[in-house]
Amino acid sequence: MGKIGTSKRGKLNNKIHAQMRLIALRRHPHCVCCGRSDGTLQGGHLIPKKSSTAVRYYLMNLFTQCQPCNFIHQYNQSIFTGWFINEYGADEYLDLVARSKAKPKPIKIGELEQILDTYKKINERFK
Repeated sequence: MGKIGTSKRGKLNNKIHAQMRLIALRRHPHCVCCGRSDGTLQGGHLIPKKSSTAVRYYLMNLFTQCQPCNFIHQYNQSIFTGWFINEYGADEYLDLVARSKAKPKPIKIGELEQILDTYKKINERFK
């Protein structure tokens, strides 16, 4: 097994997250927590990737955050969670939490390739 991100699975994972970040930036071109819109923007997972692999590739779990807010979110989730509930509602939040607690099934390489293709197509629509 190679370094993280150098295996085929790791490379696909990196490509998927790059496409997801672009989608998040197009949906919200500013940090959803503080409103910042400069070059520090990244995709922030409401339910952290390490906490739940079940929603790792789920677009309703990824939103634009600036680097400081994404860092703060690791220790204080209330701002991001509050924004999400205000924007999408408590039912959508509870659905996301329920999805995150589901036992994840192993994702095959072919499935990762399909996810990547789907997100590439979404981003191509914006060009």
